[in-house]
Amino acid sequence: MARKTIRRWRWALFGLGALIAGGAGAVALAEPAVAALVCPSCYGFAAIGPRLYADPAMSEEARVMLRRTVAEAPARLALFFGSAASTPMVLACASTACQTRIRGGGARGMAYGSFGLRLSPAGLDPTIVVHEMTHMELAAHLGLRRTAAGSVPAWFDEGVAVIVSDDARYLDHDAEGAPRCRTGLDGPVPDDPRAFRHSALAATPLYSRAACRVLTWMNATGGPPAVGRLVDAVARGERFADLYEDKGGW
Repeated sequence: MARKTIRRWRWALFGLGALIAGGAGAVALAEPAVAALVCPSCYGFAAIGPRLYADPAMSEEARVMLRRTVAEAPARLALFFGSAASTPMVLACASTACQTRIRGGGARGMAYGSFGLRLSPAGLDPTIVVHEMTHMELAAHLGLRRTAAGSVPAWFDEGVAVIVSDDARYLDHDAEGAPRCRTGLDGPVPDDPRAFRHSALAATPLYSRAACRVLTWMNATGGPPAVGRLVDAVARGERFADLYEDKGGW
């Protein structure tokens, strides 16, 4: 009887191991970028800093920029969120071969919750890096459940990322005083991330409009720290709409 029990356990463990291995293989096939975040060296990335991995084809100049940007980002994020809670894995491609290997697609950068970030050759720019790290910081403060539930609308998330990264494409750096908007507040700003990205392809001012809305609200509610206070309140279970509208938002 004891031998039969042992055999059953062996087969059960074998089956569990096969299932886990099969699941890992499925992830690697379906989302190689996610698999690369788990095992960077498996996809040819080399460590160039703590939790920072680069395509071997990356120039030394680009590596210096990336290390500096990632090292300086937490201080900038802390101005808005009170503290830097995220410690993301960062994968950076510098060649088409690398981008193809992880099926990176056309996006300059892509944040995966608060866990990891991948950058394309076109995303090796401090503005893009900080933009994506802002998404990850917001997700870290919000928590997995609230992030997955879409508790903070996409336009607010994107607007904050534009502001923290100080993106000159969407903010007026020549404007005197606040709010430095390149476009007005009027017009739709989608709540859903996919709808936002789809609309952004057809409507270039969308990021500017989202940033302007956040800037106008932020400047009326105490500046950059207002962002962290709102996100932390949502993480505690309060509704974004109630918090935002009570402070003069749209």
